[in-house]
Order: sequence, then structure tokens, then C-alpha cells
Amino acid sequence: HYQAISSQQIPAVAVGKSVVRVIAGEYLGHKGPAVTYTPVNVWDVRVKGGETLELPQPDGWTLLLLVQAGTVQVNDDQPLHQGQLLTLSREGQGLRLEASSDARVLLMGGQPIEEPIVGYGPFVMNTEEEIRQAVSDFNNGKFGQMP
Repeated sequence: HYQAISSQQIPAVAVGKSVVRVIAGEYLGHKGPAVTYTPVNVWDVRVKGGETLELPQPDGWTLLLLVQAGTVQVNDDQPLHQGQLLTLSREGQGLRLEASSDARVLLMGGQPIEEPIVGYGPFVMNTEEEIRQAVSDFNNGKFGQMP
């Protein structure tokens, strides 16, 4: 469901000169305001140039990193640049981010729920029948109206 979350509601955890903003989940005891149905972490990570951050994640979780600005090195591997998305292995309990200059990364991690996924356009459901129903509902104005 939609949740209106203002910037002021998001905890900002300082780590050296870097900051981890916790939108959902938890980081170093700070909990994000987003309510989720399954365990997830969504963190807006702002790494200062020259710093390295250790970002713990539960073993077995699916983990994605989107580089929104700058360049980072993840787990001493090759650099990732602005606009690149990385999917990490489910093995292990975290990652290390290093930035040679200021960078901003969106970390999205979650406990796998092993549900089937079917996508069509902007719709993501579990079955083709659910996709057909969502498209029909949309076409018939059942999604509501924007003010």
C-alpha cells in the first residue's frame, strides 16, 4: 500500500562523514518508517569520498544496489558507476562499499518469498490471470483518480 513518508521521518545514521538514511528495515538499531509485509531493508546510502562502509545484511537475502550518483566499489570488485544496478549473491551477510569521491547508492534487500512473478507494463502480479484482471481494472477506472 502507498505510504506518505517525509524526509524528516527517515532516520539518518552518521557513519564517519557518510550517512545511511533508513527508509525501511533497520540499520545499527535505527528503524525506517516504511511498513512492509515481509522483512526488507531500503537504505539511501551517501558515502563520502575516501570512506568505506560495512553494510550488514542477513544471509540468504536478495540484495540490489542502484548507484544514483558517483562511483563505488563493492566488496573490492570492479567499480560501479551512476545508473548501474548490481544484484548480489544471496550468500554472505553484508557488503563493503568504498567511494573514491562522494557517491549515493540505494540499497534494496529483502528476504526471498519465493513467489512466482509475472510482469506486463507497469503491472507485477503472481499469475497471468491476475495481470489480465489488473489491466481490466485499470482500463475500467477501478484504480481510483488522482486529485
